[in-house]
Amino acid sequence: MKSTNWTKAFVALVSASLLVSACSSSDETTATGEAADVAGAQAVADQYEAPPAGLVLTTPLSRAPDSGKYVISIETPQPISSAKNDAIQQAADVLGWRYQRVLMGTDAEAAPKAMDQAIALKPDAIHISGTPLTMLTRQIESADAAGIPIIADSIAGPPVAGVISTALDGDAQVEEWGKMVASQVVADSDGQANVAIFSITDYSILNVFTDAFTAQLEAQCPDCTTQLVNQQVTDLGTKTPQSVVSTLQRDPTINYAVFSFGDLVLGVDAALRGASLTDQVTFAGQTPTPDNLESLKGGDNSVWVGFPVQILGWRVIDTLARHFNGDDLAAADAAFLPTQLLNSDNIGSAVLDEDTGYYVGVADYQGEFETLWQK
Repeated sequence: MKSTNWTKAFVALVSASLLVSACSSSDETTATGEAADVAGAQAVADQYEAPPAGLVLTTPLSRAPDSGKYVISIETPQPISSAKNDAIQQAADVLGWRYQRVLMGTDAEAAPKAMDQAIALKPDAIHISGTPLTMLTRQIESADAAGIPIIADSIAGPPVAGVISTALDGDAQVEEWGKMVASQVVADSDGQANVAIFSITDYSILNVFTDAFTAQLEAQCPDCTTQLVNQQVTDLGTKTPQSVVSTLQRDPTINYAVFSFGDLVLGVDAALRGASLTDQVTFAGQTPTPDNLESLKGGDNSVWVGFPVQILGWRVIDTLARHFNGDDLAAADAAFLPTQLLNSDNIGSAVLDEDTGYYVGVADYQGEFETLWQK
């Protein structure tokens, strides 16, 4: 039940991207008395406990991509962004492309300013991550007018004019992760889950996860209950641990704490130990940090969805290569990232990146991409 120490960076990113509400809130569902479909939930969970067989994406490019393209990423100030962009650099090197990062600041206009800087460099494409498109309307229009396509990952909503794709870590993928985690919770609890969900509702892609989790839980276990406990961006590692403690103290029947991203766990474990509440709840969620995964290795009974950071980076380059080739993006947009439900039973066999500790899932992903690219 650990987390990494990059919360301050994540706070800076979201603060620069979102208008944050002033207070936390809690929405609660009530039990109905209907029987839970535990067997059905277990069947769903079982589909995802095995390691992925490959990239999922199997449609090759129509031809080997042209070399010499120039791509810029707007790099947000967090280690997971750096790890993803390191992977983009590796993929770009394979294709003989030039790759550059424009570092985003921490002020309220950081994202638009970084985009303006990137556009001025006249690249062949710009990659953004996390920042809602509505915050970059003028910049997207400027890039489109200059013939610079944009690819966005980890945002909610469909593409707009000038953005070629928002599918990577987008709505459909995150909805699937929410369903996966909910099914595991129903199965593990034998239909007796009373869940507190901790999230930041102003971050729209996190709402996709929590909404999907809640809907799946209600469908499979009408008698299970959920309550959403909203956090402010600045609560991470500061007020969130006490928020978790207070929530559990108010309702001792809560037996699952679900987190919409792994870093929300920062400081929670220590707070629960201090309040003698460690044994009350099981943790679950998406986008685990390396420390979350290390906790699983130590016997933690949490459940996390594997988030293949490096493969996401290579998929960014793959999508751009298809775009420059004039290939249809439909097959790539429809292909989810390889993933699995991670728990203490299978974490020992899960493929993790040796350098960063992040989940990878597919050991030879680079070779699979090179085959798709006819390299």
